Amino acid sequence: MPSSTCNLVVVNVMLWSLCRSSDLASARAFFDSIPNKDAASWSTMLACYFSHNHLADGLAFFRTMTITTQVVADHVMLVTVLTGCASAGLLPVYCRAIHGYIVRHEFNFNMHLGTSLIDCYAKTGCLDYASRLFWRVPSRNVTHWTAMICGAAVHLGGELAIQLFEEMSLSGVQPNEMTFTAVLSACRQAGLVDQGKLFFKLMVDKYGLEPTIHHYGCIVDLYAKAGKLEEAYEVIKTMRMEPNIIIWTSLLAACKKFKNFDIAVEGMEKALTMEIPEENGGLYALISDLYAMGGRWEDVIRVRNLMAERNVRKSRGSSTIRVGETQGFTLPTVS
Repeated sequence: MPSSTCNLVVVNVMLWSLCRSSDLASARAFFDSIPNKDAASWSTMLACYFSHNHLADGLAFFRTMTITTQVVADHVMLVTVLTGCASAGLLPVYCRAIHGYIVRHEFNFNMHLGTSLIDCYAKTGCLDYASRLFWRVPSRNVTHWTAMICGAAVHLGGELAIQLFEEMSLSGVQPNEMTFTAVLSACRQAGLVDQGKLFFKLMVDKYGLEPTIHHYGCIVDLYAKAGKLEEAYEVIKTMRMEPNIIIWTSLLAACKKFKNFDIAVEGMEKALTMEIPEENGGLYALISDLYAMGGRWEDVIRVRNLMAERNVRKSRGSSTIRVGETQGFTLPTVS
């Protein structure tokens, strides 16, 4: 192996170490100092941005690579970018731009790349593009089906997600834990209590899958939002792991909405013993309101004192938007 190549391998390992340290500024400065960057250098820095949730920087970095260098992204880079766009729920124009890059460079839609593109379209709400790609796949596997079910659950409602799940079952594809997370989320968002209960039972009894904290969270939230607080609390008591803050918050919010102080009491005390992030001041406020609803003013004061001791503040409501920034990408025409 030529010496220069050996040196570049070492340099890329050093870059990866900086990326893992979460010091992105130092990692980028080191990257910029590399004289003869190869595809691995660009791929490492790109993964660094997306793994630390710096999506805007990652997209800008990918665009810079496509415009200013002769480096052609490989399957790993493209999956990294698509996964980041999907997880952030960015505008579908980003997926279309990357799709155009894939088409122009004549990439094969292997399992990971094809699934990532379907998932990106589905999660960003472009279900028509996702559906076209999905039905063109000759041998659809569980990841393809799960991506479509997730997209349908978020953007088109629970009924279509359930229909896709049934079609998947008829096709002979076995669902996995992620598939059931998607279909249970669909039931939760659509308020389909009976169907959610059936799928939870199906997951355990027919497919022998062990429920995760995500599955429990879906079913608790489903029951809680429907006002079935006793059922939600029974699920919590029978869980095979400790419920997390998200699950207790779902139950307590429903207790406040449906004015059920009795069920809320144990949940409030459990939640207060857990490590609640400082930015989650809303949970303390919720517990304080519930104690006030039950007329337990000493506990209201206790919770507020805890907030002061732990330096917790109720965060203000806010929202964000992302603006275009697709310069340097050519959008494809997908027939």
